[in-house]
Amino acid sequence: MGEIVSKKMFAKMVGKSERWIGKWVDEGMPTAGGGGKGRVLEIDTEDAIDWLIRREVRRQYGDDDDETEDGVGSASAEDRLLKKVRREKLQIEVDLARRRLVPLDAVGRILQAVGAVFATQLDSLSSRLASDLAVIDDPATVRERIHAETRRIRGSTSERLDDAASELIKELDALDSIDRDDGEGTAAEDE
Repeated sequence: MGEIVSKKMFAKMVGKSERWIGKWVDEGMPTAGGGGKGRVLEIDTEDAIDWLIRREVRRQYGDDDDETEDGVGSASAEDRLLKKVRREKLQIEVDLARRRLVPLDAVGRILQAVGAVFATQLDSLSSRLASDLAVIDDPATVRERIHAETRRIRGSTSERLDDAASELIKELDALDSIDRDDGEGTAAEDE
């Protein structure tokens, strides 16, 4: 339980007028008592601030509890859900246009290809180095030879990753050009 304050004090605390506070109370902000004829409205600051936060979150992001608040399938709940879906769809379209999103299957293909190259290179590491290292007595030389081979593996893996990324970019460019070709034209031409 928070501090109990008057409507006037709560208005000062949140930087709003007493009218705003009255509007919030009408919208369902919890009160601690009072508010009748000639009685000062008392507000529990903790409950009221929690309510304001939940209200703002619902307004910004929607809420799964919309149905319980306005009734199952109410128009306002459906409107909020529709607005939320439209915002999400618009954000996805913006992210696609800015190339912030990559198709999941494409990422999977790239990772599988890189993993295969890396695994193959690591599996052959011992056979490539065994005979060379068997005749070397100096640990520093052995270390340098192993280090050189692992650098070669990293380079090979990096090249494969660059190649896969370039292929993906070409695929996306091709899809973008198809989409642009389908969507070009003015509204007058479309009619």
